[in-house]
Amino acid sequence: MFRIRSFPKLLLSISTIGLIISIFSVFFRDKWLFGALCLLVSSAIYAAYLLSYDYKASHLMQLAKKHLDRNEVDKAVDCMLVSARLNANEENLVRIFGQQRKNLDTFRAASAKLYEKMDAGDTPFVRFLIGSFFYFAGDIQKTRELLTAIPVGERSIKTVRLLGSVLYDMKDYDGAIEVLSRYDSSSLPTNENELAVVFGLGIAYLSKGDKDKASQYLQRVQTRSPKFGNVSQILAAMKDKAD
Repeated sequence: MFRIRSFPKLLLSISTIGLIISIFSVFFRDKWLFGALCLLVSSAIYAAYLLSYDYKASHLMQLAKKHLDRNEVDKAVDCMLVSARLNANEENLVRIFGQQRKNLDTFRAASAKLYEKMDAGDTPFVRFLIGSFFYFAGDIQKTRELLTAIPVGERSIKTVRLLGSVLYDMKDYDGAIEVLSRYDSSSLPTNENELAVVFGLGIAYLSKGDKDKASQYLQRVQTRSPKFGNVSQILAAMKDKAD
């Protein structure tokens, strides 16, 4: 079947807006034609989305989670690997599995199965996928092994975030600083990923005892988002200790 490889999120937003407009146009007799046109365009956009690899990959990842919830590890692993081949969507992966706090034994089994099958489709995203599962399962050594093997130039910011967290958890603060620094633009962070990178750098320097450097990074986070990672409280505590 013909499929669109990548589907812009903007078009989905347009489709939603068109649907809302078409619903409200029902209440205005002189707007029904415009509403019908909006409904037609919205339906066409959504139909195109259903034919995209984005949709198929997302559906398979959601299905994988359902299999894991039922302890169907082999089925879950197969769904995830097919999804990874269709679309390397880290945001979708984190959204679906990032808050997982149960079935850790199932996650460990899935991690092992994914690792066994990695050679069949080894890519940076597949390594991020498997590394994330080992991280969820508590095996940070394996996560580090998988992510450090990704060439520096092929690491996404989410990969860097995860690797920085792993190195910090292992008390390798210099390693965490080296990894995270590659994604620090030295300006104010503009999104959650950049906030996490700058915050991670600040916390790593703080753990090393370099309060001046830590303060520089944490103040950049506070300027953009005072509640991120309780950064305001951390800076206040640092100031109290200094006084």
